[in-house]
Amino acid sequence: MKQLIRWIFPSLVLFSMHSGAAVAEEGKFSFGIHSASKELPRIEFSDAAGNQFMLEDFKGKYVLLNIWATWCPPCRKELPDLQGLQQELGGDQFQVIALSTDAGRLTNVQRLYQQLGLDERAIFIDESGTAMRKLGVFAMPTTLLIGPDGRELGRKPGPADWDSTSALAFFTVQMADQD
Repeated sequence: MKQLIRWIFPSLVLFSMHSGAAVAEEGKFSFGIHSASKELPRIEFSDAAGNQFMLEDFKGKYVLLNIWATWCPPCRKELPDLQGLQQELGGDQFQVIALSTDAGRLTNVQRLYQQLGLDERAIFIDESGTAMRKLGVFAMPTTLLIGPDGRELGRKPGPADWDSTSALAFFTVQMADQD
C-alpha cells in the first residue's frame, strides 16, 4: 500500500498543479490560485539604495510579492528560502520581491539581512507603510503571485518552504501554463 501511495502522490501533485488548485508536498507547500486574476492597487516601494519602484515596473514577468516584517519570526525564517527561490527561478520571467513593511526602519532590515547572510541588493521596503492596507493583507507573512500582466493570480497567507521541490515545480508549471 505504501508503494502505491508513493507512486500516486506525485501524480496527484502534478494534476493539482495543472488544474490551478493549491499544491502540497507532504504539507510543506501550498498556494491558492484565484479562479480569475485580480487587479492590484498602485504600490510604491524602494530598495536599500533609495531607488523607487512600483509593481508596474515588473510587468512582463511573474512576481512573487512577499509582505513581511522584521518583528515576525515566520517571516524571518522564510527569507533565506525566498532568496533560494530567486536564485533558482529569478531572471527575465520571474522575480521575488520580499517587501518589508518596517516603515522607516531600513537599518533594521539591513541588519537582519546581514545576520542571515542574505543579499542586501534584494532589499525592498515600503517606507510609507501603506502596502499592507492597499493589498488587503491581514496576516504576516502573506505572499502574492502576480502575473506578467500585473494582475494577482493567487495568494498565500502564512509562511512556506519557498525553495522546496514542490514550490519550484509549482512556479515552473504556473509560468508554463500562462504562456
